[in-house]
Amino acid sequence: MDKPILITGAIGSGKTEVSRYLASKGYPVYDSDSRAKALYHEVPGLGESVEKALGVPLSGLAVIFTDSARREKLEGLLYPHLLADMTGWVGRQSAPLIFIESAIALEKPEFDGVYGKVWLVEAPLQQRLERNPLVAERSAAQTAPDRSRADAVIGNDSTIEELHRKIDRLLKDTMKTDLSKIISVAGQHGLFRFLALSRNNSVIAEALADGRRTIFDSHSRVTTLSDIAIYTSEGELKLKEVFLAVDKALEGGEAPASKGDDAAVKALFLKAVPNYDPDRFYVSHMRKVLDWYKEIASHASLDFVEEEEEKAEEAPKAE
Repeated sequence: MDKPILITGAIGSGKTEVSRYLASKGYPVYDSDSRAKALYHEVPGLGESVEKALGVPLSGLAVIFTDSARREKLEGLLYPHLLADMTGWVGRQSAPLIFIESAIALEKPEFDGVYGKVWLVEAPLQQRLERNPLVAERSAAQTAPDRSRADAVIGNDSTIEELHRKIDRLLKDTMKTDLSKIISVAGQHGLFRFLALSRNNSVIAEALADGRRTIFDSHSRVTTLSDIAIYTSEGELKLKEVFLAVDKALEGGEAPASKGDDAAVKALFLKAVPNYDPDRFYVSHMRKVLDWYKEIASHASLDFVEEEEEKAEEAPKAE
């Protein structure tokens, strides 16, 4: 599972509608605002501490939007609990794509590392004012989201139907797997998603299975999966096509254990790629491909970026 996608935006921009639509499609969404309100009552003593520190009842917390000192006190008391609740929720999820809705996480360093990509929802001020009468009162107290940190900007200046279409397109692109950015590292278990090259040509990557970030030095043997193919009687077959053939051969069933019976593994590949070259594509290769297939299917998607899309956004490669 990748890190959650952060949905953020100024008040009245429509980020809650984005979250609602995602939830209606079955995606897990963490609502930071509602969880923060719940924590005042769920965390022993938190509500009382907040009321004492701010000098107002919980029902009067709107004062923080005009009082920066009280706002800082509230953040100091609340955010550690909100962060713990958020990370706990993330750890309990198993869906390949999950979301966090938060107006503040992007601008607060304590939340860095909890989320991965950022979807920024934007709307013109006049529309925001029409959607939420509190925009004029609270905008001054809220830092404008840093647009340069957004991986996608969702313009919400039209109909709700158009907003939903934009989300659908983003979901389709997000769920695609770009094998030019998925790497195998010699001596390392599992696959990694390429993130960047450092100044000394070390590869910065994160494990596909758990998002653990690792730096591989320039001497590591790194191979992108888009560069791998298997031998057949008709030439080479790219790994992407092999994965799709294996998935089709399984017909929705469970793949055999890669470390299990040789006959079961060979039978699968005979069905998936009947023209594979047995003199150059061995059972040991099949086991590796099967491991990779399972990892891609579990932690990414078998909907792959097409070649022309790969060329448009080619990832640097390490030798």
